[in-house]
Amino acid sequence: MKAKLALAAASMVGLFATPALAQDQNDNSGFYAGAGINLYFVDKDDAAEGMGIIFEDQPSPGAFVGRVGYSFNEYFAVEVEAGIGGAKSEFEGPGINGDIGVTGPVAAHLVVTYPIGEGGGGYILGRAGYSRVTVERELNGVEQPDLELSGASFGIGAGVRSGNWDFRGEYSVLSGGDANSGVLGFFALRRF
Repeated sequence: MKAKLALAAASMVGLFATPALAQDQNDNSGFYAGAGINLYFVDKDDAAEGMGIIFEDQPSPGAFVGRVGYSFNEYFAVEVEAGIGGAKSEFEGPGINGDIGVTGPVAAHLVVTYPIGEGGGGYILGRAGYSRVTVERELNGVEQPDLELSGASFGIGAGVRSGNWDFRGEYSVLSGGDANSGVLGFFALRRF
């Protein structure tokens, strides 16, 4: 499933890269929007809570996410995002078969960016805000109680701007609610 999400991200970047490279940088309103994927690396002990199993590998379900933002200048922006569940993280063992997925991710962040390199196309970023996502679990065909990840979210990342397009990778830590998780995201954003 991780390979399918990575392939989808690479396809999306490839789809947008050609027109992005052909466009000239022009003035924009500060608003931007786009889409991407998030992989949630749910803490193994939290993911197994109440199921009577132990995970050898960390579950990492994915979600497809849309994002809208506003840049006050090249250093500060605010963003909101919402999404739907994507690939589930499957697990099995002797007498055990199940999966873990995510649904309903939402978040709001303040984003601070700093240009790097010549020409100002590259940048690094920091984000702080709030995130919430529901973790759905199933064991041997029986639905298990959902877990809610909700609370403070802090992250770092890097990106490249080309014309009105912005390609970004991020890693955030989400703590609070029923579980803790790392969140790896890849996004293509269009400035208007």
